[in-house]
Amino acid sequence: MKRFFYAILAALAVIACETKPQEEQLSFSVTPSSVSFKASDGSAKLLNISTNGNWSVSATDNWIHLDKTSGTGNGAVTVTVDENGGEARQSSIRLQATKGSKELSSTVSVSQEESGNHPVVPSPAAFDGNKRASTTYQLLVYSFADSNGDGVGDFNGIASKLDYLDGLGVTALWLSPAHPTSSYHGYDVNDYNALNPAFGTEADFKSLIDKAHEKGIKIYMDFVLNHSGANHPWFKSVKEDPKNSPYRDYYVLSTGDYPSSATGGMGGWHSLGDGNIGYDGRLKFEVTFSGGKPARVTVTQTTEAPTGNVSNPKVWIYTGDNLPMKETDGGYELVADIHTSWGFLVRTSTTSWDNNTKWGAAAGKTAITFGQPLSLTSNDPQDIVFGETTSYYASFDGSMPDLNYGKPSECQHSAAFKATVESAAKWVNMGVDGFRLDAVVWVYGASATDNARFLKQWYSAVNEAYKAAGHADDIFMVGEAWYNGHGEEAKYYQGLPSCFEFDYWGKLKNAVNGTASGYASAVMGFIADHAAQRGSTAPAAITSFHMTNHDQDRAAGELGKDLAKEKQAAAMLLTTPGKPFIYQGEELGYWGTKSGGDEYVRTPILWDKAGKDCAKKGVNNKVDNSMLKAGISVEAQLEDENSLLAFYQSWSRLRNTYPALATGEMTKTSISGSTIASWYMSTGEQKLLVIHNGAGTEKTVSVSDSMAKPVALLGTATTSGNELTLGAHSSVVFEL
Repeated sequence: MKRFFYAILAALAVIACETKPQEEQLSFSVTPSSVSFKASDGSAKLLNISTNGNWSVSATDNWIHLDKTSGTGNGAVTVTVDENGGEARQSSIRLQATKGSKELSSTVSVSQEESGNHPVVPSPAAFDGNKRASTTYQLLVYSFADSNGDGVGDFNGIASKLDYLDGLGVTALWLSPAHPTSSYHGYDVNDYNALNPAFGTEADFKSLIDKAHEKGIKIYMDFVLNHSGANHPWFKSVKEDPKNSPYRDYYVLSTGDYPSSATGGMGGWHSLGDGNIGYDGRLKFEVTFSGGKPARVTVTQTTEAPTGNVSNPKVWIYTGDNLPMKETDGGYELVADIHTSWGFLVRTSTTSWDNNTKWGAAAGKTAITFGQPLSLTSNDPQDIVFGETTSYYASFDGSMPDLNYGKPSECQHSAAFKATVESAAKWVNMGVDGFRLDAVVWVYGASATDNARFLKQWYSAVNEAYKAAGHADDIFMVGEAWYNGHGEEAKYYQGLPSCFEFDYWGKLKNAVNGTASGYASAVMGFIADHAAQRGSTAPAAITSFHMTNHDQDRAAGELGKDLAKEKQAAAMLLTTPGKPFIYQGEELGYWGTKSGGDEYVRTPILWDKAGKDCAKKGVNNKVDNSMLKAGISVEAQLEDENSLLAFYQSWSRLRNTYPALATGEMTKTSISGSTIASWYMSTGEQKLLVIHNGAGTEKTVSVSDSMAKPVALLGTATTSGNELTLGAHSSVVFEL
């Protein structure tokens, strides 16, 4: 028995030694199995983990955030999400538990509701290369591009930059005056039938025209109708022999009372220098007062003794020297030996030349007759002279004498009319497509009726030459009718198919500064008024819109050099109907004021970062070097997709792509908001909705039209149902 018992114990011991201990089971559960969030939910969700092992957790997408990524035993994980700015989204959280060789996993689904605001993502139609718009680029020949290194812009320089201009989407170039001149700016023309040799030859000009036409770009010349230069052979002939010159009738001349119609501008009457207007001999001057001011002067020839010394004089006769007058019971008198080649003035001060201390003759009444009193004036006083002289009128200054076209009803028969038409015809026959007419309000002294009658005849004569050159359409011609605002400018459409709307810039500037609601109505009003004045006359009225030009402070400076505003101003110009003009450097953000001279708003283009081709000599080297730095150059801006230049290129391409923008009609929308400018552009079956927010803050408006097809966006925009939220200085265009 004992032997049997011990055998059993030994067997059990062997069995016990061969049996391994049993491994503990892994437990793992996660609640809840799904979590959901609002679009802008800032709350946190809690995941409860129950396990007897180790655990880890990770999110599938980076918009889901976890406060822990691992732990041991029971625990909790806090889940948060980013705000959703788009459509509804779903993802998951992966969890895993391990214990020894045991491994279990679980998944928690995560969902987030869609945002109330969907970002606007434009998808414009591809540009097919057909430039449908009529955008014109104003360039200054002397400062645009220099081809030969002499510092002055020229025709070949322009030709070398046609790819740049084509990239801006322009269909025409307005060139500053290209004729021979005595100034840098060219508005004192010395020969209407020739070209400024500093710019190149006629062959160079013809080559520019032909190369521009190959790219679908027309050429408009600046034509100065109101006046010529004082160095024009016509005027030089008149100066040499005023009475017998064959060109006497080309200018507004007078030897006595000046024509009242020849007034306006910034100028006045100027002597040709003919005639004996001075005096050598003894004279007696008598000045009488009225209301405490000099009123009349009488001059007589005399043999009386000179006045001699005068104590504490109060009035002087000025002939180059101040000759003191003696006070008398009736006024003041002087007897003196006079030697003057020009005449005299009466002065009540020897230290001031203000008009209230300087007295002379009224315009047209300058010659004094011995023994007869002459009325005095301090309002633009003219020299009092002793003999007849011929004077000429200049609306601006003496270097630009006004041309004389005779009576408005007979202007087409005048020699000046025929000569200027003949000149225009020469350039038309060379290939010029149109003209910008300078200072048309002063041709007949700011009389809109007379000026329009003249312009109608001049346009008709040049248009006849244009058609004779083989053109089926009508020539384009735009007038600078800058005088007393839109109401006066509109009248010039009775004579021309287009004029610059100078009141437009004020409306545009207000719009991008936050006062935008009246913009569309103002633009539609401009266009309607022009059409009404034009009536049924062919060709139809074309409103020419622009920001600023060579005579105005720069747009960028007016907008505080604010790039967002500069872009929006361009966006509004390029989505507005009519014919837009872009001024040289505007697309680069040039600033400048006229305070230091006109040259500072006529700055040359900085083509490359080094500035080696900058035509600074063309503006007498008067440039703002703090602006003309590498960053503003064409080279730098072409490298920057967010530059102002890139924006101009993009939105000009948009205008050329969509006929509704290029040639469409503007109509009102029901969208409201003081900072919002909105309108429809329509042509044929195409209709676009244009909306601009001119405020410096985000604005939301209700839109009844579909916003499913955005084609252009400046800034930021989101939609939610029928609501559109536009960021500060943001603009959007929808195709309907």
